[in-house]
Amino acid sequence: MRKALAMWTFIALLLALAQALTLDLKPYLVKAVEGKEVYEENPLAVRPGDVLEWRLTAENRSQGDLRQVALVVPIPKETYYLEGSAKPLQVAGATVLPEFSFDGGKTFGKPPLKKRVRMVENGKEVEKEVEVRPEEYTHARWVVPLLPKGARIVVSLRTAVR
Repeated sequence: MRKALAMWTFIALLLALAQALTLDLKPYLVKAVEGKEVYEENPLAVRPGDVLEWRLTAENRSQGDLRQVALVVPIPKETYYLEGSAKPLQVAGATVLPEFSFDGGKTFGKPPLKKRVRMVENGKEVEKEVEVRPEEYTHARWVVPLLPKGARIVVSLRTAVR
């Protein structure tokens, strides 16, 4: 009974948060026209080498401030992250740096990310720590310490189509 009550309380909290925070993620095809960048929202077709800008808009519609809001942008497998395109975010007097994941969003960290790999050297299997290339990133995240009531923020990053 206690577990069921805790679960329902947790579900109610999630539903309340879902109504309090609206998220909208849209892709934009980035094109150069007469030396200027133009954006095509929700492109129907893309080709290898095309650049997409992913914009996540978050709006706090709750009755108060929200704390520790994680804004996560998944990087589609058909694309790869363009290094340096995820910019720091300024919100409520704080600078929020993007963090990245290379393991499907299980863990996040600030670059340079490291991973352990097994390889054969001189006929022996060894484990080494190597730097993760930005093209291997699977997600980007900004953890906003305080999102004031009524605030609307946008984070973005760019990917290239494989």
